[in-house]
Amino acid sequence: MVQTVVGVFDSASDAENARVELVRAGFRDSDVHVQSHSNYLADNGGSAATTTTTTRDTESDTGEGFMANVGHFFSNLFGGDEQAGHYSEAVRRGGTVVSVTVTDESSVDSARTALASAGAVDIEKRAEAWRQEGYSSFDASAKPYTSEQVEAERGKVLPVVREQLEVGKREVDLGAVRVHVRTEEKPVEETVELREQRAAIERRPVDRPATEADLAAFRDGTIEVKETAERAVVNKTARVVEEVVVGTQSSSSSKTVSDTVRNTVVEVDKTGAAGGGATDDRSSLYRSHYDSNFATQGGRYEDYEPAYQYGSSLRSDSRYANRSWDEVEADAQRDWSTRYPGSSWDRFKLAVRQGWDSMTGKNDGFSRLPGSRELP
Repeated sequence: MVQTVVGVFDSASDAENARVELVRAGFRDSDVHVQSHSNYLADNGGSAATTTTTTRDTESDTGEGFMANVGHFFSNLFGGDEQAGHYSEAVRRGGTVVSVTVTDESSVDSARTALASAGAVDIEKRAEAWRQEGYSSFDASAKPYTSEQVEAERGKVLPVVREQLEVGKREVDLGAVRVHVRTEEKPVEETVELREQRAAIERRPVDRPATEADLAAFRDGTIEVKETAERAVVNKTARVVEEVVVGTQSSSSSKTVSDTVRNTVVEVDKTGAAGGGATDDRSSLYRSHYDSNFATQGGRYEDYEPAYQYGSSLRSDSRYANRSWDEVEADAQRDWSTRYPGSSWDRFKLAVRQGWDSMTGKNDGFSRLPGSRELP
């Protein structure tokens, strides 16, 4: 069964990204079609984005032929029902529509995921917003929006800038260590005992008769006595008493770098203008929820109000359309920690959940913290 999956994008660049995602997901390039308002602007002095299939017309000076072709394309695609008119109106108001022909039932979800991840808008919600401005149905004779009208339709774009801390490292020259080797002399004294032996001759006068022994020794002869003496001898020997190893030694350490990064925070102040009844109802609901759950804990309502607003904006995000709170809570916690560093998720998650539920109509019998009570 052949099916067509369609996505609406506010810019041609988002639509081109969607086309690339579809081709990357395995869809044939020839099955992807793009209807872009930017081509009408190109024919009238603007610049067009690159698309796979475009709608051009020789009557670009009025735009009537351009929109007629767009209307015919979607009428053939949807059989001329109201939804075909919504997609045609989206192109007239500056949008770009990407459609992909799917022949395999199992590939439908893959096509929807690719379009949603690229930022496709909810056409039913967009049409409802148009109706509040007086739109009833698509008029093929109506001129396409000019670039100024498209910009006014989109509203002023406020870029949200977030700084990220990037910590690197560089090598620093700490100087050099030089090891000098030289020879020095120092006096050394040692005490040594030296012996000396010399001949000792002693003459002693005597007067006694000569004995046989004396007579035996009374003849010529020589007696020799050897004299000796010790002298100090100096001898030096070299011994290794220490080793000095010259080299390099590496070490590493961790260092925590502290700094501040800036983040653009866009705060919207609601005034009491006409048509703000829904917002006022939600604000009343949020305050009632705060009184029942957080008032007794000492915090102010102003501390919790951003959490309520964050939950309601989260539910309006196209990335989380048709998903339950249980499916998105983990993503919401990570995003909350990034937007509000140092703000405890456990403290504010119930307020975020209430903001989420307020956008889904689950406003009756909201959940409360364990042990809390409703104030009179």
